[in-house]
Amino acid sequence: MENIQILERLLYSCFQNSKIGHLVKGIVHNLNGPIQILSMQIEILRMDTAKDLKAVESTLALSLPDTAANQLKELADNLQRRMERLSQMEEALARMENMVNVITNRSQDGEDGQRPLILNQVLEEELDFWNADLFFKHQVGQQLALPTIPTLIVINEGYLRDLIDCLLDACIKQVRETKERDLKITLRQKDESAWFLEFEHTGNAFPSDWDQDVSRYSSEVNEYTQKTSDYLFLVLALNLAKVRVEQIGGTLEIEPQKASCLIPNKK
Repeated sequence: MENIQILERLLYSCFQNSKIGHLVKGIVHNLNGPIQILSMQIEILRMDTAKDLKAVESTLALSLPDTAANQLKELADNLQRRMERLSQMEEALARMENMVNVITNRSQDGEDGQRPLILNQVLEEELDFWNADLFFKHQVGQQLALPTIPTLIVINEGYLRDLIDCLLDACIKQVRETKERDLKITLRQKDESAWFLEFEHTGNAFPSDWDQDVSRYSSEVNEYTQKTSDYLFLVLALNLAKVRVEQIGGTLEIEPQKASCLIPNKK
């Protein structure tokens, strides 16, 4: 009975989070239109400002009375500052577009085929995606060690992103209650046929029995607690990571503070 109650709470939490995620994805999709309009208007404003600045500078090249020349110089300075502010706006908008694209470009339902991907780019996108978790963004030291050689492979994108998501989630959970909060992600080539992807953290050790029956743990508690929930989600994340890495033809090794994946290098 206790196990059933815990399972019900866990499933309700999963349903609630899934529904919120579904709606957020829709909201993000609806942001695409306004972002594109804003981007276009900023570009038009930049072009108009550049044209005005060029006209003022051309006029300044002429022999003008000091008063008029000073006024035009002040106007030129203002236009130059406006160009700088527009550049800052473009950079901020580019970051917004990138965050939106990270979500909208993720595999949709039914898109399970293999495709060419650049591993470096996928890892960077997933880190951007997970920086939406403010704890991860502001309190976890992130180090990404990527190779300089090309990392183009053919792989199931959905499975790969699920694998990365699961291991990131598991690592973040383990550093939440520790003073040292660092995560290092390393991608290195084993040989021409495979890549090593490693997640190494400074938090609590992964449970040694993570791949065994989860119900053994829930039978030891008398009520549903946050600790129980966190443990079950950690175990689920590690097990899903194992399923996904096997589905792409690789292997997963879990050490106390490290998760290592062997990813086949199909081209």
